Amino acid sequence: MGFARMKTSLPDPAGPCHRPGKSTSAAAERARRPRGGRRGRERSWRLGHTQKPATRAGMRTARARVGRGTAACAVALACASTAHAEEPSSTATSKDAASAEQPPGPPRPPLPPAPPRTRLPWARHIEVGADIALVNRFGSSDAAGQPTGIRLKPAIGVGAHARWQIFDYLRFSAFFVHAKHELSLQAGALAQPGPITAEPREDGAPAVRTLALGARLAPTLPLGERARSWLSVGVGYDRFDFNRMRVSDPGGEFTIRERGASYVEIPLGLGVSFDIIRRWLTIELETSGAFLLGRGGDATREGQAIDAQGRRRNVGALPQARGSFVQTLGLSLVL
Repeated sequence: MGFARMKTSLPDPAGPCHRPGKSTSAAAERARRPRGGRRGRERSWRLGHTQKPATRAGMRTARARVGRGTAACAVALACASTAHAEEPSSTATSKDAASAEQPPGPPRPPLPPAPPRTRLPWARHIEVGADIALVNRFGSSDAAGQPTGIRLKPAIGVGAHARWQIFDYLRFSAFFVHAKHELSLQAGALAQPGPITAEPREDGAPAVRTLALGARLAPTLPLGERARSWLSVGVGYDRFDFNRMRVSDPGGEFTIRERGASYVEIPLGLGVSFDIIRRWLTIELETSGAFLLGRGGDATREGQAIDAQGRRRNVGALPQARGSFVQTLGLSLVL
């Protein structure tokens, strides 16, 4: 009974009034270690589950201190390696010392002055312009060589041209000329006894529209800085479109339909030009003659018409063109 009281009244080593020392810590450590056999393992399990909060806090504090120490060691090693890398090598130091001992070289000479800007020499390349033309068309016979009693009167026309200077002494040109010619009709023309007038104008003369376009090569001779002359030869296309005509007969009036003809022309020309405004504006005069090749078309053959009584009437052929003569006066822009 008395022994039981003494055992119960013994102070608790983990109590608030107990001061732990070396002996107590060693004893606690020995007590926590598992002993051999089943009893030792059971006692170790009981001690682990019955451990006091103060002992657990101390273990956490120790672990934290060990972690901080490991981090501090890693930082110290990193700083040491960085400092070692930043230290200059002996080879670089010797090179810097040798370069510092060498005397400075002469100063760099100044850059040469920039060359002056020179403009490319001006050259004539392309000319484009418009023309006023005096156009003459020759021919009064049909395709069979029989006289028709019809000829084309001279006419004022308009045109356009473009020239390209290939070399200094050779140019290429393209041209276009359009004119409207009145027809001069003799009595009995087109195998009709009555007078022939234009349709719908009763007092106007019949007319034909002519069109010529083509290309030429022109060997050119300069006549100083502003003037030049040339000869030209080329090939072109001509088109003749005869308008409607009205025939007045004692039995009534009837209409002759439109007819047309086409030709190939071989133009030969001579021209001169002068720069009114240097490098900008040129005036030129050109004269050309052309041979027309081909038999024309339905205009140069006999046709038919229906008169006022409903009868079929034969209509004579229109003249076949044999040649042309064109004079042009034009202005050109120099590009």
